[in-house]
Amino acid sequence: MKKVVLSIIFIFLLNVCVFAQEGRANSFKGKLAIGTNTTWIKNTALAARYYLTDIIGLEGFFSFRTVSGDYSGGFGNAYAAGVKALRIIKTYKKLNVYASSTIGVHSGKASKQDVTLIGGLGVEWFVLDNLSLSSECGLRLTLCNNFTRFSSDVDDIPNVSVRFYL
Repeated sequence: MKKVVLSIIFIFLLNVCVFAQEGRANSFKGKLAIGTNTTWIKNTALAARYYLTDIIGLEGFFSFRTVSGDYSGGFGNAYAAGVKALRIIKTYKKLNVYASSTIGVHSGKASKQDVTLIGGLGVEWFVLDNLSLSSECGLRLTLCNNFTRFSSDVDDIPNVSVRFYL
């Protein structure tokens, strides 16, 4: 199932690059965006994105979740926090294609903590001039005390985030 989803996302990204209209009049330098970011613990985080230049941005995010029952190896209360660096690769009239790298920390019950590194590609579609929807896919490396895991960053459904640019 994951291979099918990743194939669909790859074909979508390829079509976006080929068929979208090129050229964006907006400058991103100094822009701040507030919104959401879907984390690797299947949770939506609050996020703030700031563009250092027209093509380089940083995003910080934080989420907290209380879960009853068995969750990811017995985690109860869980939080995720991290920083994402992104670089816009291609700009179109209402769409940006970007590469991103993320480093984050996840913690839960019984002091289980892991560090996660994610590298991937994303697309950001501007519904309005200051409102966007984005989706990302990539590869994830999770490092923990008792395990190391390498996997895709897409679960059954691709992550979708919403941002409002101030």
